[in-house]
Amino acid sequence: MKTCRNCGLGIEEGSDQITCFKYKTTSNSEQEKDDCLYFIEKIIEDDEPLPPIQHLLLVEQELKKGKMKISINDGFRL
Repeated sequence: MKTCRNCGLGIEEGSDQITCFKYKTTSNSEQEKDDCLYFIEKIIEDDEPLPPIQHLLLVEQELKKGKMKISINDGFRL
């Protein structure tokens, strides 16, 4: 389930609230985010989650790859 609590961009603020590193919004930690383009599962290295900035860079990198494929394919249509 995609929730803010499970997202690598979520910063716990206490009292069950999460702040989104990307959008700078605060929401309930269990709020579903099925439509969030920037959702990324937390990545754990050496028993610690990566910082939100690294998660954001990974998501943006993946999004750019997807846009590149779409724009290249669109350019070859006759």
